[in-house]
Amino acid sequence: MREIAADPGQSTKSPSRRSRGSVRAKRHFEKPKDASKTASIEPPKFVAPQLCILVEAVPEGDALLHEIKFDGYRAVSAIAGRKVVICTRKGLDWTDKFPSLASALADLPCRSALIDGEIAVADEGGATDFGALQSAIGKGGKGASYYIFDLLSLDGKDLSGKPLLERKGRLEGLLADLPKNGPLFYSDHVIGGGSAVFDEACDLRLEGVVSKRVDAPYRSGRSHDWVKVKCGMGQEFVIVGWRPSKVKGRPFSSLLLAVMEDGKLSYRGRVGSGFGEAELKRVWAELKTRKVKRAPPMGIPAAMARDACLVKPELVAEIAFRGWTGEGMVRQGSFKGLRTDKKPSEIVAERPAEERKSMAERSGKADKGKTANAGSNNGSGNPAIAGVHLTHADRVLYPEQGVTKRALAYYYLAVADLMLPHLAERPVSLVRCPRGAGGECFFQKHASKGFPDAFHRVRTREKSGSDEYVYVDDAAGLVAATQMGVLELHIWGSHIDTLEKPDRMAFDLDPDAAVDFAEVRSAALQLRNHLEGLGLRSFPMATGGKGIHVVVPLMPKHGWDDVKEFSETVARSFAEVNPERYLAKASKTARKGRIFIDYLRNARGATAIAPFSSRAKAGAPVAWPISWQQLQRLKNAQPTSVATAMRRLKRRKKDPWAGYFDVDQILPKV
Repeated sequence: MREIAADPGQSTKSPSRRSRGSVRAKRHFEKPKDASKTASIEPPKFVAPQLCILVEAVPEGDALLHEIKFDGYRAVSAIAGRKVVICTRKGLDWTDKFPSLASALADLPCRSALIDGEIAVADEGGATDFGALQSAIGKGGKGASYYIFDLLSLDGKDLSGKPLLERKGRLEGLLADLPKNGPLFYSDHVIGGGSAVFDEACDLRLEGVVSKRVDAPYRSGRSHDWVKVKCGMGQEFVIVGWRPSKVKGRPFSSLLLAVMEDGKLSYRGRVGSGFGEAELKRVWAELKTRKVKRAPPMGIPAAMARDACLVKPELVAEIAFRGWTGEGMVRQGSFKGLRTDKKPSEIVAERPAEERKSMAERSGKADKGKTANAGSNNGSGNPAIAGVHLTHADRVLYPEQGVTKRALAYYYLAVADLMLPHLAERPVSLVRCPRGAGGECFFQKHASKGFPDAFHRVRTREKSGSDEYVYVDDAAGLVAATQMGVLELHIWGSHIDTLEKPDRMAFDLDPDAAVDFAEVRSAALQLRNHLEGLGLRSFPMATGGKGIHVVVPLMPKHGWDDVKEFSETVARSFAEVNPERYLAKASKTARKGRIFIDYLRNARGATAIAPFSSRAKAGAPVAWPISWQQLQRLKNAQPTSVATAMRRLKRRKKDPWAGYFDVDQILPKV
């Protein structure tokens, strides 16, 4: 928070920050004359916490302070002598779950106090992780911290009617001598500069920002005195069922979610990612004891309900997601953990407040010109595209064409409806180039910490053990890839629900640099004719590099070994008949003057460039599906680019891959 508040002259990280953001609350704490701990003192009575209203944009103005939003359990704690009671937002006593926090609170230099904060677990970068908190609770609270942001009473004096800034000043004084390594922390703030605070919080992959009126008293319940803005989206849902999994060792493929609406449960989609092995076991143990044959109508689609297993609506899950679809369903959900501090009856769909008028405006102290821009982040250069916050949007990724990160994101938004049928729900590997096509790039196939919520995870077995891969299923996932510096997306030949049964086979015709492209065209046509003779229909794609992919759609009936063996047999037959022109061996030296028919992309875990993906090459080319007629007129394997693709699509009269998804074919015996 001090970095965010820094004067622009002292920090180069965000030139939009202003010195006014560094205004801090004055400490108002004086150690009590008799600070001895007395066991007979009764803890202050529990007070229901003040809650936030969700809004779409951070309000501006000097009448507001901004704090980091934590992802954990809200806790109101009462201290009296050595006696400590830690309560949930509903007043449940959770002291026994966090003994180390209770001990630290008992050591505070006061006779009594009532404080408000969030219990969470933070990673090295400061981001809090609800799933990690669940694990900490299972280990007796080990690793949990308490981020304290309000002080309601101190040494018998009620402070709830005092202005927030005064309460925080007293709180900072009370916590002044805390150990730097926790487990108690003072939740710092910045006054003014809300947009800069929010941008920095999102850059650091934090949950978001809570904005509060500096002059307001503490009021239980929700009001516009406290509002929250999230970098992503997330809330609680009631679990109403699950869908069975076809993956060995995974008890369910996804959870069915609902919220309360007019006193009844209303279906709001499903979530199938975010589960580690421990979460799968824990959730499954809770699910299987609650299975029921029938449940009240809640709008579950018939196709979904046919194989769904329903449960008693007793479990509440915390879900991160990227927004709501037009039908009100969760978009790009990811499981974060089960919640035991909330009842299913209180779970509703959270939407930004319809009244967008800022708190600062109502207090009469805001700069109205700044408030007017709060909803768009004008001037920040960081637009939200498909619900994804795009930072450094004007960074140039392809210098020769001047293609920026923003332009690439809009390209993917434009081709999403064409691309996603080929990409969605397939494990995907990424070529990441943080500095653009001219900089250093690296290939990443496994999920890693800090991946955006738009990237779903699926655990997959490997030669030794298992690991998590990622997949996307909507436009937000494509834009999130752009945000991460991804210039190429490579897909598996199977979907996540049939991982061991590939449904596409790809032959990559990869020529030596000395081979004329006319020979590559001829090779693709010969391969098409050969496959047709075997009863297989195929489709060509210009790779955006040097060669052509010949793609064969399949029914998911064969195993990986069968598909690889078949494609190898085809490739070797070409090489044996015409060894001067073709080879089926991955050798750079042997490839001289020849075309390598790469069948290795059909092995389990291997990938091929996704249709419509950009390429990390000069010129910003894209992998482009074409028809067999178009292939014969093609001059090279780069028919279009990020910059020109839209013009090409507008001229297109029909889909060159029309009928691709209607092809039902299996491999013949050869």
